[in-house]
Amino acid sequence: MSKFNYMNQHARLGIAFLVISLFVTSCGKEKQTRVFEPIEVEVATVGSKNGQNISDRIGYTGTIAANKKVNLSFQVPGTLEKIPVSMGSFVSKGTLVAEIDETTYRSQYEAQMAQVNLAKENYERISKVFEKGSIAEIKMIEAKSKYQQAQAAAKATYQNIAHTKLHAPISGYVGQKMMEAGDVANPGRPVVQLLDIDVVKAEVPIPDEEINAYQSGDTAIVKIDALGDQEFTGVIDEVAIQSARGNPVYTARVNISNKDRKIKPGMACTIYLPEQDKKPAVAKQIIVPVESVHATQGGHSFVFIAENNKAIKRDVQTGKLYDNGIAITSGLKNGEKLVTSGYHKLTDNTPVTIVE
Repeated sequence: MSKFNYMNQHARLGIAFLVISLFVTSCGKEKQTRVFEPIEVEVATVGSKNGQNISDRIGYTGTIAANKKVNLSFQVPGTLEKIPVSMGSFVSKGTLVAEIDETTYRSQYEAQMAQVNLAKENYERISKVFEKGSIAEIKMIEAKSKYQQAQAAAKATYQNIAHTKLHAPISGYVGQKMMEAGDVANPGRPVVQLLDIDVVKAEVPIPDEEINAYQSGDTAIVKIDALGDQEFTGVIDEVAIQSARGNPVYTARVNISNKDRKIKPGMACTIYLPEQDKKPAVAKQIIVPVESVHATQGGHSFVFIAENNKAIKRDVQTGKLYDNGIAITSGLKNGEKLVTSGYHKLTDNTPVTIVE
């Protein structure tokens, strides 16, 4: 090889080495200066009763029912003439709520009153004759009996007239109208439903293994979603001693004062029953949203805790599933910040920014 070719090859190798060195140096600097953007997450404080269901209160889903539900019906048949109330209107005790045609019963009453007048005249006439001693006492007694029978029959028929008008036995709201003017009403067939909601009941199903932890007189907290998650304090009024048919679930009813009548029957609610440390039958535990708990391929549960602007992976032990979340029996402490949103982008020690 000539001296010229050797020097030329050597120069090319030097240039190639320089290019590679610059590339490696550039990559190294890029690696050193690369910064990961923090992931935005939402958190809730463990043990906070005002947090996103991160508390030690067990919640049961229930519904609101009226304190009293009265189905009004006529005692006599007839054609409905009018129902002077509308659904949702408030009626006071004694208010006329429905009326049927009284024509037939009025005619019957007038006919029987004619019999009463006739029997009365006959009795008075025979009584005068008896006083003169011109007739046997048995005749006077018979006339008196017929008069009394006619009076009783007329009185019974008059009750039919009274029963053609239906009055509210309690003050309350018209929850439902089952019939309209022109329909034929029959005894026992509901026409109007009245609801007493000055006090309402939150009805909650409770599993059989927990029902014995609660009793009448216990205090409960009821949260109603339709009223902006407003919470009300109530008292357990009834606890069933028999489960629902084919289902090991018992019903408890919580009375709630409703003087302003904002709470309406049918509203969905969450009932938090007495504090668990006062109820040994219910273990102390923390309830968290189900979606904040994750599982490894091996079936181990974990959550993410926000700490020092990082997401920390934390192994936990899960318990029973409740209506308001899943129980965590170990692995979490009160005051820690549990990640409740944005967790699908996280790994252990990922930088995070907490979104309020």
